Amino acid sequence: MMKKVWKKAMAVTLAGSLVVLAGCGSKTTGQSAGTASGQTGETSGADSGKPTISVMVPQFYGTELKNDNSDEVIRRFEDYTGTHVEWRWEANDTYKEKFGLVLMDKENMPMIVTGNGELTANVVDAAKKGAFWDLTEYLKDSDSYPNLSKADPNVLKAVTVDGKIIALYRAREIGRYGFSYRTDWAEKVGITEEPKTVEDVYNMLYKFTYEDPDGNGKDDTYGLEMTKYVGPIDIIQTWFGTGNKWVEQDGKLVPVHQTKEYREALKWVKKLYDDGLIRKDWATVDSGTFGDAVKKGEAGAFIDVMDGAKRIWNYFIQNDVKSVVDPTKTATMTLVGPVNNTTLATSGFNGFYLITKAGAKTEDDVKKCLHFLDKMCDDEMLVLADYGLEGITYDKNDAGKIVMRNKLEVQQTPNVGLNSVVAYIPNLTAGNPTLEKLESTIAQDEAIARNKKVAVFNPALGYLANSSVNAEVGTDIEQIIDDARTQYICGQIDDAGFDAAAKQWLDRGGDRLIKEINELYQQDTAK
Repeated sequence: MMKKVWKKAMAVTLAGSLVVLAGCGSKTTGQSAGTASGQTGETSGADSGKPTISVMVPQFYGTELKNDNSDEVIRRFEDYTGTHVEWRWEANDTYKEKFGLVLMDKENMPMIVTGNGELTANVVDAAKKGAFWDLTEYLKDSDSYPNLSKADPNVLKAVTVDGKIIALYRAREIGRYGFSYRTDWAEKVGITEEPKTVEDVYNMLYKFTYEDPDGNGKDDTYGLEMTKYVGPIDIIQTWFGTGNKWVEQDGKLVPVHQTKEYREALKWVKKLYDDGLIRKDWATVDSGTFGDAVKKGEAGAFIDVMDGAKRIWNYFIQNDVKSVVDPTKTATMTLVGPVNNTTLATSGFNGFYLITKAGAKTEDDVKKCLHFLDKMCDDEMLVLADYGLEGITYDKNDAGKIVMRNKLEVQQTPNVGLNSVVAYIPNLTAGNPTLEKLESTIAQDEAIARNKKVAVFNPALGYLANSSVNAEVGTDIEQIIDDARTQYICGQIDDAGFDAAAKQWLDRGGDRLIKEINELYQQDTAK
């Protein structure tokens, strides 16, 4: 993928493709992809003697629970939970669209619907109309749900609508997001210290692009990997003091796109684009391939979750990718974390589980769903979902600790996809047995600890979940800014064009949203 060969042609095609970016997705379509029992030879929950629940989840690879030995994984989680699961997989690139459609399809609504990210406006609107079960009282039942009853009350606020807990969150580390890069590339271009400022990062990306970091004598590398997944831009913005979606200024909550820091960050990312430090077609690259460019030696820096950087490092180990400065050693990643002593915080969760009234029609159905989700948080299921099968994806050492084999890529493992139904409440990892950590995992944990101390939270998160205006217009107007940001970076619009988009955001309900969010903010005596 030589930059200079197709750079001009791609710039031409990009202009047309960005216009329809919001509706663009993977060619993979949503699919049932085989129910759990279908892969084990069973035909229904009734035949297996187990209660049946149905779950809709995003599909990232297309191989979820369909690999060699996946039938054994399915048998184990169904036997342990006493539950037969009917899976409904939907491609991640089009999941947001399918998620919205399924909320309107009461005749075919699964019992559990998985949401990405945080509560969206359409979820809040549906919740206000009574589409989901109120889980408040159930989560007080520690005898029936010993794991889920330990959910963090502060995080539960973000999935509470009109005083009702309408979802279970999927717990995540607060400090997951940050900056990482290929260590040997930095050594090759003469960088000996980790980047601390945005100037340091730019310098590294420039050298990774133009100073032949892989030493092959070809102009075939990029500084930063980017796809149409725009999470890296959200992280970069915090380096400029932008905040996380919303920011408190002079006693008021302000959407970050209205701040001068936001525009500074936008100009910086545009400079990366203009200077060729990211690929020109980034906005059309399938987000399912995110991470591949660093793995393949096409890009040197990665901005996303620290566990994503760890997986790249593990790929180098699995595939014996050699260091370009010392072929006797394997390539590694340096997991920096914060830049300018800051990074983006998660909300303490990423995604959530809604138990729908159209799918789970009775209280007994709700209990079946909660029983399954609770059991999936036990150590036995955490090990199965995250580490796979002993003797296939991991072994145990003399101390009884799990030692990963790391011979298979994530999408090839028998357990891939199972963690999509793990809430990780109250524990993010199994307590027994524990993992014998690789150097890459130790580096991940250290970076997460650094991030956690300086991570920037979204101060409006709880208010957005209870905003009627957000429920009405939030999803639509958010897309206006997302599209404008992409178009600005790629040179399709200038400052005036972005200002016009920001005005459109206000005119379509953003002004009312700001007013309501601040009313809720002022009324909150616990803030």
